[in-house]
Amino acid sequence: MGVDVRVLVEHEVAVLAALEPTGRDFAIGMWAAQQRGESVLLVAWVDDVPVGHGQLTTGVDPELRNLHVAAVARGHGVGTAIVHAAEGHARAAGAASLAVGVADDNPRARALYERLGYVGTGIRSTTTYDYVDDAGARRTATETDETLRRALG
Repeated sequence: MGVDVRVLVEHEVAVLAALEPTGRDFAIGMWAAQQRGESVLLVAWVDDVPVGHGQLTTGVDPELRNLHVAAVARGHGVGTAIVHAAEGHARAAGAASLAVGVADDNPRARALYERLGYVGTGIRSTTTYDYVDDAGARRTATETDETLRRALG
């Protein structure tokens, strides 16, 4: 599976949005954040089909957020490709390290990050947020994350 990870460009927003349930507006929100200079959305493509994404915040202490890989693409290196792309972008921007938050109930993601050299910091946060699920229903969730970090030297 050949994975191409690149920064979201304007004409791709509609492609991503068409795959979302009505009301989620993730792609539009990520494009707006990118236009404000707050972050970039790194999108993984296989044969011109989006199969995953990760949001890289900008600034001196960047963080990779919202890493998602489509179920059909899991286990094929897509998550690793997105993390490596985020590291490259952060390094090019002069960052010394990259942070990721991993939910307590997501051991598979934690295993990926640890395999790639990320180390737990002991910094934990609990966040409650609203989202639109795959069926288009509005939901509220609370998750507790630990920040993991990797030096980019």
